[in-house]
Amino acid sequence: MNDAIVKRIHDCNSLPSLPAAALAVLRLTEASGTGIKDLADVIAKDPALASKVLRVINSSFYSLSQPVTSINQAAALLGLHSLRTLVLGFSLAGTMRTQPGGFDHLGYWKRSMYAATAARVIAVRVLPAHTEDCFVAALLMDLGALLLDQLLGEQYAAVYSRAKTHTDLPILETHAFSMTHAEAGGVLAGHWKLPDELRVPIISHHLPREVESEATRKICQVIALAGRCADIFVASDSAGVIAAVRRVCAAHYHMDDDTTDAMLCEIGQKTAELAPLFDVQMNSALPYESILERASEQLFEISLCEKSGTPAACLADAGPAPAAAAAAKSPPSAGDKRRSQRIRRDGHITIIPCSRGILGTPMKGQLKDISSTGLGLILSKRLELLKQFIVELPQPGGDIKSLLYEVVRCDSFGGMTSIGSRLVSVLRPERHAARTVDGVAPRLRTA
Repeated sequence: MNDAIVKRIHDCNSLPSLPAAALAVLRLTEASGTGIKDLADVIAKDPALASKVLRVINSSFYSLSQPVTSINQAAALLGLHSLRTLVLGFSLAGTMRTQPGGFDHLGYWKRSMYAATAARVIAVRVLPAHTEDCFVAALLMDLGALLLDQLLGEQYAAVYSRAKTHTDLPILETHAFSMTHAEAGGVLAGHWKLPDELRVPIISHHLPREVESEATRKICQVIALAGRCADIFVASDSAGVIAAVRRVCAAHYHMDDDTTDAMLCEIGQKTAELAPLFDVQMNSALPYESILERASEQLFEISLCEKSGTPAACLADAGPAPAAAAAAKSPPSAGDKRRSQRIRRDGHITIIPCSRGILGTPMKGQLKDISSTGLGLILSKRLELLKQFIVELPQPGGDIKSLLYEVVRCDSFGGMTSIGSRLVSVLRPERHAARTVDGVAPRLRTA
């Protein structure tokens, strides 16, 4: 940690002070014999804060069967600890809401809204006793970035803008300042004398595994995952982040991909309700369903690589896939089918029929499932057995990777066709031409 910056933080005359309501809440909870009514009385003295608490409790976050009309009623429903945590979150975030600086404040607060919502949605499922702790810790976890922006101005804004994803930020900060936003946030949390259930996640949200206390480590793990969920909604390239979130949810919380995707849909919907409470505009935000549809082809490639054990970067030069080459000689055995576990995927995919080296008109279908040696999809038109088609996957830099499949099952129902196919080859870029030349489908290059 950079001692010079720490000293600047402590010596800074414009360092935000703890708001009166938050200070009173902390003093009350430190005193013995404090009751819910005492806390409610403190909140009621700040009409703006009381209104905000009531608005969030009456939102879909809590899904209460009847409206809450008073702070006393809210206090009775939430309990002393949850209400204290919620008040601290609103008070402290409001303190930093209008701080000047040179970096993208709107982008920062959009991500904070998604992260806070995600933390609460995740915690309801996996850590229900700490839902408010997780919500507020996620809301506050990146306040160190606002603090560094306030102290360092354009110098910090330049570093912040170079981070392609939020996970890149601590590396860039350490290199430039010998201090991360998480460490700066920890200094601010210490200055405010925040409780450990908030202070530790602020410091450790990028390294939850290093937290010694098991209870606090679980909160930090939820916060770290919530940050990655937020990245899905704000990153320009979300496919890799979606895949990472699915892996974490499966490994730590035993969620399948469908459950994770449903949770991400809920996060997107509930963030739209949370953001207005913090005066954050979300006009350009996409729903998760649209993000997933855009990322479906890249997710397909990522899943294919994971199941085959082949790094994504290697597929471009791989030539025929070993498993697919064997499949091309003879139908897969029952043992092969068991080894090639199929994973359900929902999304749109475009295929290009291929007959005797001639590429046909592209067709859009619904992707059902994939494995390392095949994929299943639903089309509005029928493809006969042994018919081949190509799936084109966009690559970074504008290149295209093409996978050649062969139909091994074709079932019609209700005007639609369910297709099962096996992977025949991963085509090198030079082995096929563009889709059409002056409207005429070209031959597939084999040289």
